[in-house]
Amino acid sequence: MDSKITEVSGQAHLSLRPESCVIMEKSVQMYSPSPPRFLSQTIIYLGFAATGVGMALPGSVLPTLLARWSLADRQAGLLFFLGWSGSSLGALLVRPSRVRSLILGTLLAALGSFGMAFSSRWSCFPSMAIFGLGLGMTMTSASLLQSARNAERRGAELNRLNLVWALGACVCPTLAEHSLRIASARLIFSLLGVFFALVSLWILVFERDPATGLAIPRLSWNQWNLTFWPLSLVIVILLPTGIESSMGGWIAAYVQRTQQTIATTVTAGSCFWFGLMLSRTLASTILLVRRSERLVLVQSLFTVVAGALLLIASKASVGILAGIFLVGFGLGPIYPLLLAIALQYSENTAIFFVAGVGSAFFPWLTGIVSSSTSSLRIGLLVPLSASVLMLALGLRLAALTSKDGLIQPQR
Repeated sequence: MDSKITEVSGQAHLSLRPESCVIMEKSVQMYSPSPPRFLSQTIIYLGFAATGVGMALPGSVLPTLLARWSLADRQAGLLFFLGWSGSSLGALLVRPSRVRSLILGTLLAALGSFGMAFSSRWSCFPSMAIFGLGLGMTMTSASLLQSARNAERRGAELNRLNLVWALGACVCPTLAEHSLRIASARLIFSLLGVFFALVSLWILVFERDPATGLAIPRLSWNQWNLTFWPLSLVIVILLPTGIESSMGGWIAAYVQRTQQTIATTVTAGSCFWFGLMLSRTLASTILLVRRSERLVLVQSLFTVVAGALLLIASKASVGILAGIFLVGFGLGPIYPLLLAIALQYSENTAIFFVAGVGSAFFPWLTGIVSSSTSSLRIGLLVPLSASVLMLALGLRLAALTSKDGLIQPQR
């Protein structure tokens, strides 16, 4: 007789009578009201937008956090590393019940938000790890849940989720700046924690898994097999997510130190995320009308390098803002296009974890270099170097693909 896990009073227990679990679940579904589909979709979208806010928030308020906890850039880099490593791990911990995973993810995000709000200099590190873990579980389980509910138009639904996430990240710097004028970072994280807790409560009471499409492969050693892909593809898939998290995380602190104006600091973060959102919207439209993946990929690779060079070389606010916008605009389509190439080799989920490692590692390395040289401008040479490497490897991959992005038979 197969054993099942049931949740009682917030703890996991092994049930000796699996049929009782089925009866309990059917009873809950029988007496729980079913919300209108539009309302259910709206709550899921708002929760997903909140994950975009959550991913952009640490970077948006980084100058305040550095002063509050007396952190050096090396320690701030470690903070990013723990958060985005937790996010990558959270994506792997999503299990067959999307709804249960979503409940746990939003609860962990709420717990991490409250932890960040009330942490000390040292407790902020585990709080950031929990925060990232919750965000990773929430984003992945919500994507899988909406994908299963919209199986016939999965691509369009995932694109909507992606745009909703980018919108949350885009408005975060402005919201954070206005909030800091009248309150503190503690209040911002607390409000975000309350929101995630309310979303979790809604999902617990109203949301149900779809009847089909619940299968997720069990964790196994084969899930970590990277031999499905060429080494150059494994390396390049690390880079766009790493550049994105490094630039998004450090740009507010960099602009504050070079320009020392609140308006420019806030605008820089908004420019980066707006560029990312705009390019993904335009790219999806272009690729829908004309399947020119290779052209979009090559143009985007050059745009990122040009933007990073302009950002670091400029001392005027106009040049810095233009540079960070170009970096975001160029990055937008790159990861989805590289991922599409990778999935032609294999749909093994290890490639997603590899991308997550990049998003955790590069902000950390940027902080280490910045602390060692006492210059964040030199620290930003890390994402610049990554963009140059991404250009070289990306051009090589583009040469091996057809115009519509399909790989050629030879490896």
